[in-house]
Amino acid sequence: MEQQGIYKNPIFLNSVTHRSVRVTPVTEFKFAGELNSVVIVGQEFLEAAKFYPLAFTKAQNEEIIPVAIMGLRKKENLFVDADGAWREGAYIPAFFRRYPFILASNVGQDGSFAVCVDSSYEGFGAKKKKEGIVLFDEKGEQTEEFKRVIEFLRRYQLQHENTREFIRVLKDYALFKDVSANITLPAGEKLGFTGLMMVDEPKMLQLEDDKILHLVRTGYLPWVYAHLYSLSNFRSLMGLASRGKGGIKG
Repeated sequence: MEQQGIYKNPIFLNSVTHRSVRVTPVTEFKFAGELNSVVIVGQEFLEAAKFYPLAFTKAQNEEIIPVAIMGLRKKENLFVDADGAWREGAYIPAFFRRYPFILASNVGQDGSFAVCVDSSYEGFGAKKKKEGIVLFDEKGEQTEEFKRVIEFLRRYQLQHENTREFIRVLKDYALFKDVSANITLPAGEKLGFTGLMMVDEPKMLQLEDDKILHLVRTGYLPWVYAHLYSLSNFRSLMGLASRGKGGIKG
C-alpha cells in the first residue's frame, strides 16, 4: 500500500496570522491521483464497501489499519481522472474530503489538538473577495463555516479512535488472516497484492456467544460484513483497469 503523503507543508492556524484568510473548497482531486489505497474509518465501511475492496494492512509501526483499495497498479487511482474529477457517483473517503485541513497534536498538551492547513494548497489564502470560507473574523473569532470544518475534523478523529478499538477487538479475537490477491487482466497483464489481511469469517462464527454479542452490541459486526462483501469489488477494479482511467465517469 502507498503512503498517504498528500500534505506537503502543513502549518498551524491561528487567529492573528490568519485573520480574514480565505480557503477555497477542494474541487479536484489530482493530489490523490497516484494513491492506489487510502486509510478509512469504520463508520465509512458501509458506504465505501459499495465501490472499493476494503482490506487490512500493517502500517510502518506495525499498527493494523483498514484501507480502501482504489487501484491495482502502483501510483494509480482508478477513481480520479486526468482532470482530477472523482468517478461520478462514487463515495469519496473522508481522508480526502478533509483536505486541506488536518488536526495535529498540541505538543505538551495531552489530548488537545490544533487545526492545521496545507499551505501548499493553491486554494489557501484565496485572493478574490467572497471566494472560499473565511477562517477568522475581524475580532479573531472562528467563523461559523470554520467551526463546521473543525467539527468534521473532530468527528473524524473520534472515528479513528473507535476504529482502533474495532481493530483491537478483532486482533484479540484472533480473527485476522493473511491474504494475497493475484489478478490477471483480460489483456493478460498479471497484478498482485501482498501484505493484506481479511477477517476469517468461519473462525468468527465459532466464537463464544459473548464475543459475538459484543460485536453486535458495538456495531462492529456490520463493519465486518461490509468488509467481506466489499472484496467482490476487485472484479470492478479489474474492469476499470482494463478499460483505463479515461472511462471512469460512465
